[in-house]
Amino acid sequence: MTGSVLFERLGYEPHQGQLRFHASDARFKVLIAGARFGKSLAASHDVLRDMLGRETRGWFVGPTLALARPEYDYLVLDARRRLGLAAAREFRSAQGHRGLTLVNGAEVHCLSALQPQGLLGREIDWLVLCEAAHLSRDAYERFLRGRLVSRQGRLVVATTPRGHNWIEELYQRGLKARPAWNSFRYATWDNPRVLPAEIEEARRTLPGPVFDEQFGGAFTGASGRVYPEFEPARHVLACDPPAGAVCLRGIDFGFTRPFACVWLYADHDGRICVFDEYYRAGGTALDHAREILRRDEALAARDILRGTSFADPAARAEREALAQGGVPNQPAENALLPGISRVRQALLPRADGRPGLTVHPRCVNLIREFEGYVYEEIRGAGEPLPVKGNDHALDALRYGVMGLCSRADWRKFGLLW
Repeated sequence: MTGSVLFERLGYEPHQGQLRFHASDARFKVLIAGARFGKSLAASHDVLRDMLGRETRGWFVGPTLALARPEYDYLVLDARRRLGLAAAREFRSAQGHRGLTLVNGAEVHCLSALQPQGLLGREIDWLVLCEAAHLSRDAYERFLRGRLVSRQGRLVVATTPRGHNWIEELYQRGLKARPAWNSFRYATWDNPRVLPAEIEEARRTLPGPVFDEQFGGAFTGASGRVYPEFEPARHVLACDPPAGAVCLRGIDFGFTRPFACVWLYADHDGRICVFDEYYRAGGTALDHAREILRRDEALAARDILRGTSFADPAARAEREALAQGGVPNQPAENALLPGISRVRQALLPRADGRPGLTVHPRCVNLIREFEGYVYEEIRGAGEPLPVKGNDHALDALRYGVMGLCSRADWRKFGLLW
């Protein structure tokens, strides 16, 4: 049965973007699209043709079962109710995985990649990765790709982007005229059934990068960033402390990795200003202490008061060495996710439109880390954590912000927080 005849029997009227996707006979097809484009519907109808033609086995795999269900439900509805195909067997596992075997022997399974080891062992004829941008690269490369080898099965990747992650690499393969690969990218408004007023409302109310990704289907840097609120045009601003300000420091230790120290204070409105940084790999604790003291002396000459240094609590020996060098410090609050949340809250604009945290242009390493700090790809059901490595100044900032929020120095000097 040809695709056009099948679609007519189903009452499925694909729009132009979906038609172009269906017209491709590539073995590996990547469909990147904004929300409500109709990618789940298109992916389901694309593999339904395989099930009707011969005895096949196929999988819909999502980061969770809930994200794999739309494609699976579309296919089951079409096969059983609209085409009248009887199910020889239907089942659900203890883990909630669903499956259906039609009377012609074709099988379809709805699976989660939360425990990818459970995906080993079976050979399949087709694989649909549902909301694939939220799947881990490891789940695909180690546990899913090999299932297609024996039967030369085909792959459909259907997803809205999520930053510049591994899905963008698959998408690029289909743009480079690689044999057997074809890629497509569409925006929400390429679906003529979506009202223009809905698009414009989203455009007005969402941050630009988020709208571009979720509605424009664009690979942007915002999604997956730990601090998506940070925008250099808004948050990078000269903010030197006035006389009488109490300045705190946040310190993250390193030797092969950089040692990082940031100086910050809160102004009369309680806004946090990060006005200086020291960032160096390879130095000793004495080297770092000398440089911190040199900068503190320059601040003292301007009647700027030295407050507490909040340092990495896991590095006790390094903290003691720094104190012996003349920089007293105390262990910082090191709860990662609450600390990130506190910094994100500080980055938000206040009622007057100005943000609650700004960074001086001289803090080039902190600014660079803000823009490159991302969450790891999802590997399980737990909370995703930031990728370690590009976070030294950011860790120092987190320590300093949490220290400021403890208000220890503000009580001491009678200043408002």
